[in-house]
Amino acid sequence: MAKKKLIYGLKVFLFAILAIIIGTSGGLLVGCFKSIPSTEQIAIDQPKEATKVYDANGQLIGNLFEENRTFVPLSKIPLNLQDAIISIEDDRFYQHHGIDFRGIARALWVDITGKGGMQGGSTITQQLAKNVFLTQKRTLARKIEEAFLAVQLERKYTKEEIIEFYLNQIYFGHGAYGVQAAAQVYFGKNIDQLDLAECSLLAGLPKGPSYYSPYQNMDAAKLRQGTVLDRMVQLGYITPEQAQEAKDKPIHLAGLKTTPRVAPYFMDYLTQYLIDRYGANAVYRGGLKVYTTLDLNMQKAAENSLAKNLPPAIKDSHGIEEPQGALVALEPSTGYIKAMVGGRDFKNTQLNRASMAHRSPGSTFKPFVYVAAIDNGYSPYSIIDDSPVQYGSWRPQNDDRRFHGPITLTAALTGSVNVATVKLAEQVGIDKVREYAQRMGIESLTPQDNNLALALGGTQKGLTPLEMATAYATLANGGMKVKPVCVSKVEDRNGNILEENFPSHTSVLNQQTAYTVTSMLENVINSGTGKRANIGRPAAGKTGTTDDYKDAWFVGYTPDLVAAVWMGHDNPKPMPGMYGGIVPAKLWADFMREALANVPPKNFFGKAYSAPTKNTEDTEVSTDQITPQDEQSTDNQQPTGDNPVNNQPTPQPGDNSGNGPPVTPPRGGNPPIGGSDSEQNQPPGNNLPPAVVPNQ
Repeated sequence: MAKKKLIYGLKVFLFAILAIIIGTSGGLLVGCFKSIPSTEQIAIDQPKEATKVYDANGQLIGNLFEENRTFVPLSKIPLNLQDAIISIEDDRFYQHHGIDFRGIARALWVDITGKGGMQGGSTITQQLAKNVFLTQKRTLARKIEEAFLAVQLERKYTKEEIIEFYLNQIYFGHGAYGVQAAAQVYFGKNIDQLDLAECSLLAGLPKGPSYYSPYQNMDAAKLRQGTVLDRMVQLGYITPEQAQEAKDKPIHLAGLKTTPRVAPYFMDYLTQYLIDRYGANAVYRGGLKVYTTLDLNMQKAAENSLAKNLPPAIKDSHGIEEPQGALVALEPSTGYIKAMVGGRDFKNTQLNRASMAHRSPGSTFKPFVYVAAIDNGYSPYSIIDDSPVQYGSWRPQNDDRRFHGPITLTAALTGSVNVATVKLAEQVGIDKVREYAQRMGIESLTPQDNNLALALGGTQKGLTPLEMATAYATLANGGMKVKPVCVSKVEDRNGNILEENFPSHTSVLNQQTAYTVTSMLENVINSGTGKRANIGRPAAGKTGTTDDYKDAWFVGYTPDLVAAVWMGHDNPKPMPGMYGGIVPAKLWADFMREALANVPPKNFFGKAYSAPTKNTEDTEVSTDQITPQDEQSTDNQQPTGDNPVNNQPTPQPGDNSGNGPPVTPPRGGNPPIGGSDSEQNQPPGNNLPPAVVPNQ
């Protein structure tokens, strides 16, 4: 065995010398080592570094990386750590020129005699060459290449540059690459805060990160630390007293963190955006700094509201917990995404339903019908006849199976009346309705959607919550469309700005129309199908419930925030009694109260705000206060005295009770009765297909 070691060692030694002699005397190794770059070509890129992601308030959300690494300059690395690494890894680092012949000879002697354990003989420069340019295979050819590259590196870089590269490159265990990540993983500190005891413990880890890990074997870690300190004393870096003090000092570990990812659905959405723009290499290795629009406080409010309000989970045949839910919130004035939750449990399913799942929007689509009407000469008090009608074989019905005669547009929208909405869409022109929806931010409509079923949310593909929130933001923003934005600024590792996003507005809707429809949608919350969404401050919104209760929605907004909530099964199936005005509306309200807790209430469009009194309809309607009869009147629209359409006040000239602009009453006619919130009996061939949901 000793003979074999001697032969192998001599081969390595002789080939290394031969490589250096030939390489330095004329470059005759070109034919043998075509893959090895010349001194001019050789370059060490900065090591892979994690991308750091921050929220809108500068709080760290998380890191994106293949290797958990944060590059730090040599000036920030304690001298004790530099000395400790050099002492235990390569004590002649400042004397040799890439290869330490004395060290190789010493290692050969130790290996042959068996005194002192196996010795590697590789210098720090050789290890850096191996880590950066070569594989980890232990072959004679690789050792020769390593030696040759080490000499080339020493020619091109200073000793300070080499040790800086090395300390940021090596692996310390538990996913930590480089000294800064190691300091965080083991001690929860930045590298420049470490003392001698901590530095010497870290210096001992690269030889065997698993074996010497203090998390797994503190005794072995302390023994290795002692070896490092003793070597530092021998080389004169520290005194024996300093070494003993460091040995005696207790090691306080930060603890291995298994904290779940923060805002995981948003982080996936953001990651895809970054990869599309900069490529995976820059995202996972480039050390970018990404400043996002997310507000972690609002994100937490969204997650809390979803967890609190979703029904108990039942796993389907694929192990996915159902029903699912999603919430996305935007700042209407900027389009900045403030919160995004794409499912009830990211560990169970990574599908982001907030941005990827296309579902029937149900009655949440109806506001686009009323936008088209108001923008083309109708008023909130224009009359539409809610009476039987037939289009081919399709006879649209109201949810309460009743017809209510002449009805104002405000009453029809407040009570979510189907037949009146379909007739209004026919009068305005369904192609015009589709055009307005697209103009406001709906992107998933197809030419096949150009039929009257669209008025009730019947689409071929379905819409996403993010689309709905974007389109409703146009109303909250006075007719100005904003694109959803997840990033405010991106910097490279050197602080150079790669991207900076500022709000971009496009006027797509008459401002007066946005004011008027917002006023009508305030009535939905104050006295219509959305009573459970009342949050005690000015808000507007719309409930949505599809046929057979397969999808339930609430989309609403205040002057400061717009949010879309969806509930349903990934493979659509009925949720009996699940109206948009029940759980989604309450979920929305819970989120908005928490998200806006520190934002003063204000009216839409600059009107002076005064707090409502407790005995008005503007007070919050809690679940505990609602009787079964109220639930029917709020969402199922049975013809009772509590019907929201019955509750509509008789419109008066110049009435501006909804905080919108004054409106003109129609010529005669009183508010009708009745209403609905689900879409029944859509025309044959135009029923919404199963939701288009990507594979899990």
